[in-house]
Amino acid sequence: MATANTLERIFSVDYKSKIQPIVSVCKREKELGYLDGPGGVTIDNSTGDIYVADSWNNCVKVFDCNGKIMFKFGDEEGEGKMNGPIGLAICRDRILISQISHCILNYQVNGEFLSRIGERGKGELGFDYPRGLTFDESNGEVYICDSNNHRIQILSKDLTYKAQFGKGYLRIPRDIILTKEFIYILDESNPCLHLYNYNLALQKSIISRGDELQLLDPYSFYIHNFNNILFTDYSYISSSGSISIFNSQFDLIYKISIDYPNGITVDNRGRVIVVCEGSGRPRISIF
Repeated sequence: MATANTLERIFSVDYKSKIQPIVSVCKREKELGYLDGPGGVTIDNSTGDIYVADSWNNCVKVFDCNGKIMFKFGDEEGEGKMNGPIGLAICRDRILISQISHCILNYQVNGEFLSRIGERGKGELGFDYPRGLTFDESNGEVYICDSNNHRIQILSKDLTYKAQFGKGYLRIPRDIILTKEFIYILDESNPCLHLYNYNLALQKSIISRGDELQLLDPYSFYIHNFNNILFTDYSYISSSGSISIFNSQFDLIYKISIDYPNGITVDNRGRVIVVCEGSGRPRISIF
């Protein structure tokens, strides 16, 4: 339905009809594919496989491009133990996973544990509820939203500490995306989207949280190659959820109603993939 050639048309003010997912995967509780509190989602671009941080089940689950469960991984004990995985980032054959247990796990995409990075703290490689993270594919560096430490930590390719920024300005950074020009950070501050350059200097802050109801409580975002910015957004006060879409000038152009959306991404076929946690129906929806 939503191919790369039609995505820009769909996410525009000219598209008036309600969008329904072409796939909505929701399994019974005892089945392998059952999700409980899914958080982050990412795509292995080499295979099209969908990786979901299944937070309350303490594992990562891997689905094929049509939402069929393939396998899950996550050690139950030891250094590779998963405890509330939230954010996911894939670079080539490895995946990094942030956890509510204040560390980053380094796995191969096939589910083999490699290493554990960090512990709770405020210093280098100290974390306090890390959330979104991403790779700089040009050099292998990792950018991590160290949420309750109010900063972004940068790790070198070998996962050692390199730098940090944002402290004193960021409130609770939730998600992060790198483009050629900027480092985009989704924050719980108002405005809630900040743009830094690669000298780690703030350039501007845009898109207010709560300002004329542009965004209520955004969880995650994705920048598509048309430069449209897609946010998952949910308000516990009004019990309303949506995918909110802004154009490259940061104007709100469209909203798609959806229950309890969390992680969001777009695959190589231009399909929007969202994981949702609420209403008793945790699921993957593919548009």
